[in-house]
Parts: sequence; structure tokens; C-alpha cells
Amino acid sequence: MADDFTATQLDEFKEAFALFDTSSTGSVPIEVVGTIIRSLGHNPSKSDVATIEEELSADGATETEFGDFLGILAKYFKDHHDDPAEELNQAFKVFDKKGDGTINVTELIHILSTLGEQLTEDEVERMMAEGNIEANGEINYESFVKLITSE
Repeated sequence: MADDFTATQLDEFKEAFALFDTSSTGSVPIEVVGTIIRSLGHNPSKSDVATIEEELSADGATETEFGDFLGILAKYFKDHHDDPAEELNQAFKVFDKKGDGTINVTELIHILSTLGEQLTEDEVERMMAEGNIEANGEINYESFVKLITSE
């Protein structure tokens, strides 16, 4: 199970799990597992959470330990492979007014610096310097996503 994740991911998962282990017993109530997954930036459906809770409580348990939690995460991630590049492309597609795969650079700068995980002006400027901005002030967002997700 641990082999399914990077050291950084494991550290992040341990930290999130520990936040919900309020009694420091090494386990958390099964009903908070969905909340932990959401705190890690994922969005399991109510059905996903119900399935996870059923699986964890199949033997009558009311709490789960970190190892079992990792097993659930591995299965959830396998079933719900989140592709960051695809998610970004879908998000940028909303701003593609002409439907031609491009976004106005000014609008892209605004999006990057004000929505979601807001980037600093310096971070946005570095991204724009690396991006292939067309003469008409547009940038192909799929190429831009490839650029920023390959780092």
C-alpha cells in the first residue's frame, strides 16, 4: 500500500490522519474518513464515502488505523484517477470563449492570480515568460497546461 504513494504523499496523508486522531490512539472514527479525503483536496461523492465506510466497518469496526486508511486511499485513487492536467484543461475550457483552445493572456493572468490556489505576481510572470503567447494575445491552454504540469 505504501508503495502506491510517494514519500511526500505519505507525509501529507499522515498529517491529515493525525489531525483527526484527536485521542492520539493511532486510529480515527470511520465516519471522518471522507472528510480526511476531502481535506487532501479530493471530492469523493456521498456514494464513494458510503462505500468506503461500509468497507472499513465490514467487520464491525467503528475506527480505522492508518494502514487501513492507506489501503482505502490506494483503492480510491485507483478508481478515481485524478489527472491534474485534464482537470486544468477542463477548468480553462470554461474560459475558452471562442472554443478554439485558447484563452486571452490577460484573462489567464487574472484567473491564476485570483481563483483557487492564488499565485503571486512573480509566479504568474514566470509562467507567462515560459508560455507560448501568440501575437493576438492568446495562449493555447493545453500547451500551457503541459508546460506547467511537466515541472
